[in-house]
Amino acid sequence: MSVLLADIDATCAALGYYDNDRYLAEPDALQGLRHLIWILRRDLENHEYRRHLGHSKVLQTDLVHMLHDYVQDEEYADALVRLLVILTNPTLLLYRDGPPKDFHSRKVFMELIEILQGYKSAFTQDKVWVPLYGILKKGLEIDWAIRSEEQSLMIERVLVLIRNVLQVPANPEAECRADNDASLHDQVIWALHQSGLMDLVLFVVSSSDEHQFHLHGLEILCLLYREQTAESLADASLQRSLAEKQRDEQELLAARRRERQRHQTKPPVARHSRFGGTYVIRNMKSVSDRDIICHQPLERVMSIDFDREKNQQKRSFRHIKEEVQLTRRSAFSVRLCLREFCIEILRSAYNTLVREVRRVLERNAGTGSHDDSYLLWAIRFFMEFNRLSGMQLELVSESLSVQCFHWVLTRMQHDMDMIVSDKKQARVWAKRLHVALQTFRELLLSLLALQKVKDDRALALFDMLLNNVCYVLEYRETILHLLMNYNEAHSTKAYLRDVIETANIFIKMMEKFCKDTVLLQDKKRTKKRGQKSKANKKPEPKPQLTEEELSNKWAEFAGEISEVLSKELQLPEEDQPLPFDATAEKSIDDQK
Repeated sequence: MSVLLADIDATCAALGYYDNDRYLAEPDALQGLRHLIWILRRDLENHEYRRHLGHSKVLQTDLVHMLHDYVQDEEYADALVRLLVILTNPTLLLYRDGPPKDFHSRKVFMELIEILQGYKSAFTQDKVWVPLYGILKKGLEIDWAIRSEEQSLMIERVLVLIRNVLQVPANPEAECRADNDASLHDQVIWALHQSGLMDLVLFVVSSSDEHQFHLHGLEILCLLYREQTAESLADASLQRSLAEKQRDEQELLAARRRERQRHQTKPPVARHSRFGGTYVIRNMKSVSDRDIICHQPLERVMSIDFDREKNQQKRSFRHIKEEVQLTRRSAFSVRLCLREFCIEILRSAYNTLVREVRRVLERNAGTGSHDDSYLLWAIRFFMEFNRLSGMQLELVSESLSVQCFHWVLTRMQHDMDMIVSDKKQARVWAKRLHVALQTFRELLLSLLALQKVKDDRALALFDMLLNNVCYVLEYRETILHLLMNYNEAHSTKAYLRDVIETANIFIKMMEKFCKDTVLLQDKKRTKKRGQKSKANKKPEPKPQLTEEELSNKWAEFAGEISEVLSKELQLPEEDQPLPFDATAEKSIDDQK
């Protein structure tokens, strides 16, 4: 191993040097790049070679500068992009079974993440992305039907490199960036915007011909908006709103108050009690039968506590810890850039992207090779942005459909089944279920927002979707199962809050739907059942009257009957019986 480490150092030293103007490569630099790729592919289980290259900082000092100056050479460009992709691969891809548990492997895992964070800082300048923009543009200009395999691979590698750089987790403690300040992630986004690569990504996800790269484009979009909320982007405008100004003032005052309290001098320590000595506490027995004797100051004797020095018993809680979701307000220019990019995605790419990616996921549903959480997250985020910035049905028509509702429901049911069957990965499936639940909640909220749109097509779609959601039994059972099968061993309290909120929204929709339509049908059914039950009952025998009683009753009614027979009785119009209407919706009994 030491021989190969020395070989890595010699190879890195023989690549060339940067003279603050351009990079001067050695004649055998191309062979050196290919040799580094060969070494990384034969890395050890503890990733010794990858860590050694990271500590040598060859990417920051050599590779990015070489890419800028030697991008015109196809062999150099191919070797450099391949090496950059291998070096920036996500750490979780190196550990197939998830983050390691033992101490030494965990230390190596954290060391690799720190190396990736150092790599990310090298991609904050747009001059690093400009040569990659040229490579990607050159490949996309060739029609997909006549594009060679090497050219398609180069396009995919550039997209994967963008994905790798964006997925590096943030380190707020090391960056020490406040809100409205440009973090490392914001600087990378701004560099991508300045170089024009974001426009090429938008072209990839909006073109149905480039469907083989849609999954990479979807991951890039999700990672771009990873630290943002749809609400903050929907409120972003060229001028700060009054509410935003007041919120910033309140945060500034609170920060100044905390700083003032931290720098305040501590109060002087109280004088030592002169009532020191030995005390006897009456009516409190010691180990023996005598009263307890204390050799402590008087104030400690007055507040004596026998549990103070006991070791706290360790408790094992079954519920998992809440994961902190990193959300922050980026710099003002970055927020405006992301807002405009989000609007462009909705206008030109959203429906195509959702349709094509869902088709790919459904085609590979049994293989498990793709994670559908990215698509679910994108549907939730962009639909929420569309709802908060003014509901426009034509922009999200692909997700506001019966097919999309059914697909999200099947994803939730699949994740619930996998939590029960695959108990080793129950936490992973619980995370996916949480993402699917948030998407389903946003679908319901967008459905409710449809009824406020003054458009006949939107109202017709609202009635059709509401009828489908409220009539299909699976929707009601899924919400009930989520509430009943909550388990704190693998689900967080944030998930439980989202379940309760979703159930509340669904129950309100059911209540409104039932008031409009279902109760009328229930009344008819109950009436028919009642009539059937009455018909089945045997009539009780009436008491028979004697002949004298019958003759007396006939004498009472004889005068009225003769008057009715002699005259023509005129009934009021409203009391006149109407003939039976066969076209009416009511039954014959109701018309009678």
